[in-house]
Amino acid sequence: MSAGPAVVERARELRLSGLADNAAGRPAAAGRKLRTALRLLPSLDTPAPPDVESVRVACLLTLAVSEMLLGGLAAAVPRLEEAHRLAADSPELVARWRCQRGLIHGRCGDLATAEVELQVVVDEPQWFTPYERCAMRLNRGMVFFELGRPADALREFEAAAELAREVGDDRELFMAEHNRGYALYLTGDLPQALATMAAAEELPADVFRGTSLFDLARVLGEAGLLDDAVDALDRAQAACRPHQDRILRAEIDRERALLLRLIGDFDEAAASARASRTRFQRLGAPGPAARAGMIVLDCDLSRGRRLPDVVSGALAHEDIARRLGDGELRARSIAVAAEAAARLGRIDVARAALRRYPPESFGLILHLRHVYAAAVTDVAAGRSPRRRLAAAAADLASSQAVSASLDSRAARKVLSLRLTELDLGLAVQRGPTDALSTLERWTSLGLPVVRPPTDSRQAELTQRLRSLSQALRDEPDSPATADRRSEMARLRRELTDLALAQRQDGDAVRPLPVLPEALASLRAADRDLLWLFPHDGGLWGVGVVAGRRRLARLADLSRCLEVSRRLQADLRALAYQPAGPLREAIGASLAAGLDWLDGTVVRPWRLRSAGLVVVGTHAVASVPWGLLPSLAGVPVTVARSATEWAGGRSAVRDPGVRVVTGPGLRHAAAEAVDVSAAWGLAGPVGDATASDLVDALAGADLVHVAAHGQHQPASPLFSSLRMADGDVYAHELPTGDVRAGHVVLSACEVGTAQVRPGDEPLGLAHTLLALGVSSVVAAVAPVPDDATAALMAAYHARLSRGLPSDEALAAAAPGSAFVVLGSPWRAAPAP
Repeated sequence: MSAGPAVVERARELRLSGLADNAAGRPAAAGRKLRTALRLLPSLDTPAPPDVESVRVACLLTLAVSEMLLGGLAAAVPRLEEAHRLAADSPELVARWRCQRGLIHGRCGDLATAEVELQVVVDEPQWFTPYERCAMRLNRGMVFFELGRPADALREFEAAAELAREVGDDRELFMAEHNRGYALYLTGDLPQALATMAAAEELPADVFRGTSLFDLARVLGEAGLLDDAVDALDRAQAACRPHQDRILRAEIDRERALLLRLIGDFDEAAASARASRTRFQRLGAPGPAARAGMIVLDCDLSRGRRLPDVVSGALAHEDIARRLGDGELRARSIAVAAEAAARLGRIDVARAALRRYPPESFGLILHLRHVYAAAVTDVAAGRSPRRRLAAAAADLASSQAVSASLDSRAARKVLSLRLTELDLGLAVQRGPTDALSTLERWTSLGLPVVRPPTDSRQAELTQRLRSLSQALRDEPDSPATADRRSEMARLRRELTDLALAQRQDGDAVRPLPVLPEALASLRAADRDLLWLFPHDGGLWGVGVVAGRRRLARLADLSRCLEVSRRLQADLRALAYQPAGPLREAIGASLAAGLDWLDGTVVRPWRLRSAGLVVVGTHAVASVPWGLLPSLAGVPVTVARSATEWAGGRSAVRDPGVRVVTGPGLRHAAAEAVDVSAAWGLAGPVGDATASDLVDALAGADLVHVAAHGQHQPASPLFSSLRMADGDVYAHELPTGDVRAGHVVLSACEVGTAQVRPGDEPLGLAHTLLALGVSSVVAAVAPVPDDATAALMAAYHARLSRGLPSDEALAAAAPGSAFVVLGSPWRAAPAP
């Protein structure tokens, strides 16, 4: 065949089109175009000018990528070898061959080869167009990312973005910005990582979204948002095309296995990891196959199975990782080998492995995995891991502190569950004082007060959500109801994503006393302490009664959860059930549950002081403590820790008071008048708007809110208060500085919390505490409007006379569903 200019130009066009198809995730289409291009060119037996050979080599190299994407390394190697033979006499073609070889080996897990070969684009840039340099800098960045060198990765992605802007290529710019966000998570800046990835998604680029969804899943997993990460993987899998994206499918299986192991579903995790390993083996990718195999071994370790095989297998994987230059695989292999060896009593093997742990950064999950292995080794060797565990708790808190999202802060605790359990198990053996210190360590205290930046997009979406909610309330049977509910779900998802990407603005940290000082404050205030926590399948408690400390196992955790859930169901049912036999049956069930909790959790401590501070756990997260028989009329405060209770106590002289009401409550106006009168104020005129509520929180010391409230168990940060212009959601309250030290929520159920793993509560009342409000009064069950109005009048009458909030509530409402959360607050007497 003649190699005239038109033929060569057509082959070149097909090669460029195939290159674009590869980048957009269409390797099969790319392969067809590239094979057509090669057929257009003269056969290898026919002498051809340099420009023809250059196009031939370029087509072969691009085709090697297509075949790697479809069939793995083994499918690509023949094309690479053929291209290398043809390129041998040309420095330019050899440089291009090295780049493509580095790209292919990197994608198949041979990071050492990839790093060496891709260096050519930096050393010999003259052989590459700006577009090609952009693409290769992107690939170098991913190699550095996998090697645990985020600073080098970010440098490469920034260089790629600059080149993409120079050539005006949105697709390459998308990849550069997306990957830059992806690398940011290794630096610990998860909000910025998510924000950068989200901004990249807004670019009008023709790219395959399956890969970006997979990357998003990895970042969400690192943030502890495991359910969201699994959902992103599901969407990435759905984006994969039949008979294509084989490497991505294998990567999705592997990442799913990692997430399932963190969730604790070891059987499913191992099955997914084995599927991934098989896929990678068929694709001729030994590095990724070894990563998947390592997860299988880690699952065996978590289930306590085949520990000798786990040790030998993990050490073998470490050798593979060293040969391939895969730092992440090496780190995981060492952690698993060390833990398994320690559990077998092979301390020397465990210590030797840990000494080989690489210094690079591979993210918080792997860091905590390493700490756990080292701590288990310490225990097996008879050494205390306390300092190591305390440092890990501080590392976790540091990662939480950069986020302005309460959801993200709370979610990250799931990554530390095994460390917390290990630390607590050791503390329980040492006694109540050590147990208290350990519980304090893992409560995520000392974090900055939440101050997210103002976000116009968030405000716009929230207003839209508010309008839709009001429309549903006004027209519940409208033909548009289904569409409105669907749109509300979409808005909640987008608002959640925006919040996750918000960095903490400022570093205001509420000073907290040390534990001995907090316990002294309890004694001085004549308060006992009961700290409840889960451990080894049971509900345990540490009690400090009249200054004396005691530790005890109280009940099976499952039994306590069952009673607590039934108690909540009975309280809700009783609030709406008219008089009759069914109401009597519900009342009897409620009384039985309250008596069981009282007899199991409270009465064994034989409380002696004038009041009680309870630090709860998920099994008792929404218990109305004042309804328990032995606590009727007793001042009770529900706190997150002893130091938070002590550090948040406040007395304000001549406090500024604001009373706001929402629509739809029959007795709200009368309640507002009575509450205002208790402080010598005139009652409010008309119902408040959302901005009125936010202004009150920013401008008053004490804020009383009488409004309908709704707790959303599935999306606790969308729990709300109904104001004149619609719902005010928990997530939007941090729109400015909060002055209020005490907030009274005279509304149904908004004291209820959804508790994430690690005992992190989320809900409207707990959002206020995170904003810097030190004391909140709220109900943990539905409450009748008329009784609430009278209760609140009595409460404020006592509060205005200087009684602390816990004493004022106990005196005004013995046996109610209202609780004091956080710390006591009182109006100080005039000097």
